[in-house]
Amino acid sequence: MASIEHDVVIVGSGAAGHSCARTLRSEGFAGRIRILNGEGGPAINRTLVDTGVLPGLLTGAQIALPPLPDAEVIDARAVRIDGSTRTVVLDDGRELRADALVLASGSMPRPLDDAIEIDAGVRQHALHSAEDAERLRSAVPELEGASIVVLGAGFIGAEVASHYVGVGARVTLIGRSRLPLREAVGADISVRLAALHAERVDARLGARVVAIRPADAPGRDDAAIVQLDDGSEIAGDALVVAVGSEPAASWAGFDGAIAVDDRFRVPGMPGVYAAGSVSAPELPQGRVRVDHWDAATAQGAHAARAVLHDLGVADDPGAWAPTTGFSLMAYGAVIGARGVRSPDAQETSDDLGGGGLLTDFADASGRLTGVAGWNAGPHLMRAAARL
Repeated sequence: MASIEHDVVIVGSGAAGHSCARTLRSEGFAGRIRILNGEGGPAINRTLVDTGVLPGLLTGAQIALPPLPDAEVIDARAVRIDGSTRTVVLDDGRELRADALVLASGSMPRPLDDAIEIDAGVRQHALHSAEDAERLRSAVPELEGASIVVLGAGFIGAEVASHYVGVGARVTLIGRSRLPLREAVGADISVRLAALHAERVDARLGARVVAIRPADAPGRDDAAIVQLDDGSEIAGDALVVAVGSEPAASWAGFDGAIAVDDRFRVPGMPGVYAAGSVSAPELPQGRVRVDHWDAATAQGAHAARAVLHDLGVADDPGAWAPTTGFSLMAYGAVIGARGVRSPDAQETSDDLGGGGLLTDFADASGRLTGVAGWNAGPHLMRAAARL
């Protein structure tokens, strides 16, 4: 059991940080755990923002993560670290030093490209917090016949478009790629998703936004007009920006995701770790940043076990292998994946009958690294067991 004198500081109270603290306790750590919560409120399950809070099925309080056992939660933001001394500096000037420092600050919505001309009066709606979802609900209270413009055809964009179609709104979905989510689910499933978007919404895939300005619509402060590179203009009662995420790592002095080894240690900083969507662990197929809830939870737990090993109180957890995944529902179709798809993945798809499809991803050596499914049901789970 770890000495009571050992001290762990975790920066971030979301999926990775919460999982790290919980795993430390469940595996016998008796030392001090301090976890920094810079959310400005309780940490939440972000997967439920657009699927639970936006439709009005859940409140922000209902998607809060459960309290952590025997952990000191400090409501403050970290502003920098000293990796040589495992010290984190808070926005109120305090400095916390630890035997192990775990960076789990997560991600933040990626802003629109600087090349886009955006009028200062435009209201952009992101979907990162419960408050974001509630603001969007307030902006479009009358859903029947409302018009929504969604920028980004990834995970959040697909689920937001699906939700608004379901309540009778008119949706324009704009995405740069003609094959949305191809990097995550492969070409065959992406083709199906693109076709489904084309059936259900005004899908502008392969389009580029050049300008955004407020719409001249009295009483509708959130209305906007989006201009595309082909000269067309789309007006909406609200504009949702869902163009992906970026690691929240600049505060700690990192440019982009924090490179870590396969046990989530930060090279050159003994006793410093990074896990979750802020990190990019070294895998056989290269460095891969995974921004999904289940992956962050698994990474936080693995980092905790690495901390225990490095403190000399537990066995080596071994190299982390990505076997977790995600699922999303778009217009009734269920898309899921497990593991990872490397950029040069070899793809093999099988028709499951009844409209289902299963795609395997293999690396250059032929080793299975991930699987994805379209209405694949238990087939996907059985395939994932081979990872």
